[in-house]
This record gives sequence, C-alpha cells and structure tokens, in this order.
Amino acid sequence: MIVTSTNTIEGREVLRYFDPISATAVIGANALSEIGASFVDFFGGRSRNYENKLQELYKSVVESLKQNARSYRADAVIGFSVNID
Repeated sequence: MIVTSTNTIEGREVLRYFDPISATAVIGANALSEIGASFVDFFGGRSRNYENKLQELYKSVVESLKQNARSYRADAVIGFSVNID
C-alpha cells in the first residue's frame, strides 16, 4: 500500500476518491522517561526515549491508516499528514 503526502502518485491515476480517513493513537511515557526528559529540557539535547516513542506512534498510525484504507478496498493513501499534540 502506498502512503504519500502528495495528492498524486506519478504514473498512477486516481480512479475514485473516498471519504477522508483518519487514525488516532495515544501513547504514554513512564515516570522515568518524564524525569529524563526534564533533564534534557534543562540541559539541552535530545530525548532518545521520546524520539523512540514518537517513531513508534508514527508507525502505529500509518499502519492503522493502511487498515482503514483497505476496508474501502483502496490501494493507496494520498494527502497523508500527521499532527502530534
């Protein structure tokens, strides 16, 4: 299944559009992650733990979108966008 942020796929024609699909995921961090992130915020740098959590979240949402698209018998998701709050 192709997932792209563009509105077209080179060499492919969009034969039918479906209602917009979306996916939601919620992920939490443990207390130790929060403490570690506080130190990173204070001293500067990157929190690998949070980066890994966000990557896990991203993969989960993409897989959920693919499953939703398959339920419509679609073979691609176009106009893909991610919002993280």
